[in-house]
Amino acid sequence: MLNSIQALRALAAWLVVLHHYMQVAYNFQLTDPISIALHRYGAIGVDLFFVISGFVIYLSTAGRNVTPLTFSIHRLARVAPAYWMFTLATAATIVLVPGMIPYTLFEPAFLLKSLLFVPIQNPTGIGFFPMMTVGWTLNYEMAFYAVFLISMFSPHKLRIFALAIGICLLYWVAPTLGGAFEFYGNPIVFEFLLGVAIAYAYRRGWVNRIKPTVALVGTGCALGLIIYYGQVTHSPVRSGIPCAIIILCALSQEHILPRSTILTQLGDWSYSTYLCHILIICAMVKTGAMFHLHPAITFIGAMVGTCITSAFSFHAIERPISRLVKGAQSASAKTCLQKEGAQ
Repeated sequence: MLNSIQALRALAAWLVVLHHYMQVAYNFQLTDPISIALHRYGAIGVDLFFVISGFVIYLSTAGRNVTPLTFSIHRLARVAPAYWMFTLATAATIVLVPGMIPYTLFEPAFLLKSLLFVPIQNPTGIGFFPMMTVGWTLNYEMAFYAVFLISMFSPHKLRIFALAIGICLLYWVAPTLGGAFEFYGNPIVFEFLLGVAIAYAYRRGWVNRIKPTVALVGTGCALGLIIYYGQVTHSPVRSGIPCAIIILCALSQEHILPRSTILTQLGDWSYSTYLCHILIICAMVKTGAMFHLHPAITFIGAMVGTCITSAFSFHAIERPISRLVKGAQSASAKTCLQKEGAQ
């Protein structure tokens, strides 16, 4: 994975973590500048993730002999197991420690649809949020994978066009079906296309032509736009485009960016960080209230706990399952070739 992308994945995950800590621990009531900034802008980590996702998914398949079946299996193996584990952990926590996790409840049908990435109204009435509320983004992610999968059946030269048509249909047509399909009428889905466009430009060699001074100015302008627009609303224009500019500028300087082991690890763990942080924060806030811990100790405990849990999830679940699936597919392909050779 590219160093710049790893660093931005880490940044995106921890912006969301800090944003949610301010929500869970203080209900966004703190008035110091850092707390206000995290309240207004921390959620932009989601927009960063979406643009990065579009970039990574297109780049991982462009110019490679990846079949739709292989794509589907790899994506499910990458996303589903850790999500299922933390969703079940959330369900168990809701049942065993009522009230510890806010904005969600336990219902069997609700849990099942959450596990299957089916948009459903949360029983608390907060909207289309699954049992593990941060999973709302995964429902969009899976929809993007589905549209991308369909686009893979088109000629390679038309893939981006087919993908763009698919995203437009998802946004404009799906909500007209009513019910849970209304969930997809969120313009945030167009942020995936921003990432795809960056990936296309990157493969063509256009991104590397951006000079350091231009990248620096571009990044500054993007940050200025984010601040100017204020409270993040996941708009593809107000949030998506500035995030895309930041990613584009970071990629353009990939050749001069120093490699950081810490950032690489945080980038590797970022998906698990995103999935586990609400559970860890809620547990630490509950513990802090029970034992009257100093707010700083509660905060440090939540951050360290999130980091440790992320590392464990990545090394014990994400990476082993991905390797197992890829190894099984390689072995299957090798067996097929041997049979063809014997014939």
